[in-house]
Amino acid sequence: WLDLQLLQQGFQPQRKIQLLEGATVGDILKKISEYKKVPQSQIFLTEARWTDNAHCLCRMGPKTAGALEAPIPYSAAVPIQVKLHRNEVPESCVSLGGVEDLDDLPNILTVEAKVLRTSLTKEECLQLQDDLIAAYSEDSVQERLNKLKDRFEKEGLAGNKYARLLSDILLPAQRKVLPRWGFEAPPKGVPQMLAAIHPHEVDPDVDLKAVILN
Repeated sequence: WLDLQLLQQGFQPQRKIQLLEGATVGDILKKISEYKKVPQSQIFLTEARWTDNAHCLCRMGPKTAGALEAPIPYSAAVPIQVKLHRNEVPESCVSLGGVEDLDDLPNILTVEAKVLRTSLTKEECLQLQDDLIAAYSEDSVQERLNKLKDRFEKEGLAGNKYARLLSDILLPAQRKVLPRWGFEAPPKGVPQMLAAIHPHEVDPDVDLKAVILN
């Protein structure tokens, strides 16, 4: 469940969003555009993110809703409002920009997922791998991976326990990437992604990026 409010300063009325499994920002915007009778291109969603988790550094100013301010450097001091990509999965409260009110929206907005994809072209496969590499390379992920590696070397963790802990670390990064490509959020989306990549595994370019990821 998500809270939805306007991207404006001060107290704002809210609606509830029941986000069904696999649904993304794009599905939410589609549903809102149908109720509000406005083009999807006119509206957008933002979410408060701590900057080490904010892969989109577009600060959304409440005074000029809909206008992007200059990119800002990373800072862990305060969360910022970032504009969400259509294929992302929101995490908590989201703000709606591009409209002046929440009129015509029901108190509970149920959003279903679009049809999940089952295949990738080679080019899409390579781009997906690049997105995963970028997500795994974030400082917060690397820090946790290094701690797990040190623990494994010092304590000699069992293979199955190490694999479970590794999966837990990579899960938030995968959650950012997989829905963007039309797969369910992990853990269900992981085998879907692997199945779509499988036909390209013999390709040397794909295989090289797979080695980097592993």
